[in-house]
Amino acid sequence: MEEKGASGEVVRDGYIEKINQDILKMHLSRLVVFADVVNRYVQLRLKGGASFLKLQAVLFLITRGGKLTPSELAKLMLRSRNSISKLLEGLEKDGYVRRYHPKRNHRTVYIEVTSAGLDFTMSTLKEVTALEEEVKSCLDEGELQVLVDLSRKLRLRLIEKLTGLKS
Repeated sequence: MEEKGASGEVVRDGYIEKINQDILKMHLSRLVVFADVVNRYVQLRLKGGASFLKLQAVLFLITRGGKLTPSELAKLMLRSRNSISKLLEGLEKDGYVRRYHPKRNHRTVYIEVTSAGLDFTMSTLKEVTALEEEVKSCLDEGELQVLVDLSRKLRLRLIEKLTGLKS
């Protein structure tokens, strides 16, 4: 049976209940929401407007020897070239990275972490570590270990699917 809603749209019996049942089956969507909540919690709690995304970019640079091309960084962060360009503009403006061309190949651009970028990373990592402890305190050790193990497994398999690279 159909009835008209206040604005004239058709509302079907059971439509909302069906959608609610489907939502309950969407485990991965809830995982995405969970990750978003944790990310947002950390972002809101970071002092001085530090960006977790900026921290991740600088960390990728550091763990890869301090320099990468923008394309390499985009691939590692699973982001588009455009979004990496915008991110790098902000990092460069903040003084955390610098762009340069190697002497042998003027067409290639590298991004290199600066001393200010290293300082930013050290101070922000201290904050993130403290916030991570707050988040972890919501779970007991067993629950935390299950979450870490499953997250690692899922991350590795999804990266394989996205990049074709086996870990």
